[in-house]
Amino acid sequence: MTERVAPAPFALSTEAPRLEPLDGASVLVSVVINLEHWTLDRPMPRAALPAPGGLTVVPDVANHSWVLYGLRAGLPRLADALAPLGSAVTVALNADVIDHYPAVADLIEERGWEVVAHGVRQQSIQTYEEERPVIEEALARIGKRFAAPRGWLSPGMNQTDDSLRLMVEAGLEFNHDWMIDDRPVWLTTPSGPILGLPYTLTLNDVTTYQVGLQPDGALADRTVRTLARHTAEAGAAGKGNPVVMPIGLHPHVMGVPHRIAEIERIVAAVQVQESASFVTSSQIHDWYVGQVPAP
Repeated sequence: MTERVAPAPFALSTEAPRLEPLDGASVLVSVVINLEHWTLDRPMPRAALPAPGGLTVVPDVANHSWVLYGLRAGLPRLADALAPLGSAVTVALNADVIDHYPAVADLIEERGWEVVAHGVRQQSIQTYEEERPVIEEALARIGKRFAAPRGWLSPGMNQTDDSLRLMVEAGLEFNHDWMIDDRPVWLTTPSGPILGLPYTLTLNDVTTYQVGLQPDGALADRTVRTLARHTAEAGAAGKGNPVVMPIGLHPHVMGVPHRIAEIERIVAAVQVQESASFVTSSQIHDWYVGQVPAP
């Protein structure tokens, strides 16, 4: 049996192509908000409150409510905290959100945020019998409401052996699932290349708080320290190279009253750093492809 390997040749980050900054910015801060539909007729993708006795229950009212609160109350709070970014926010969107929560779609449109596809609903691709129809449905439904998505972030960052190939065949230009470098990386598929854009498990509210169980303030602290290190490395005389700094957010995790000030702190820290700028996923794609064309 052939061993599975990552879809990009291995190389040290220090060997990456030399890049010019984007409009003077050498630290490109990519804020990605995950907006998801968790169905009540299936076990929840993640639980803040385990059921008594360790049971898996359907319907899971407690954990569905947790996520629904995020969309109803957390998202407006998060949108206000991110208002200084203008339209420089990327939304990873389950297509089901458009129909189930039309006010959320309206908010995305009003803010002018970029939309990348995040599947049909918050459900791992391995649970479907066929993958191509899922990709096609997500792109078609999102494309009817917003500009056609140019990129994809998989629910749970899960892929099959065919995912990248099918994304290329569907016309997608970039994918956020392969979090292997601080800069974009060309990924290979039998149907041609697709650009792998950075995403994150370290500057991600779910892995910080729901998985890592870190104390409040940890995400902001990590982000500020990461920004300082990226700024120093990207600007190092003779060997600096621009980097991408993704931040992954979910309104049910960060849109709560006791954590929203962390977002305000992060925004302020980036704004005062002259060499950093908030950007969308498509801006990162176009900046990189303009300097490092597809192989």
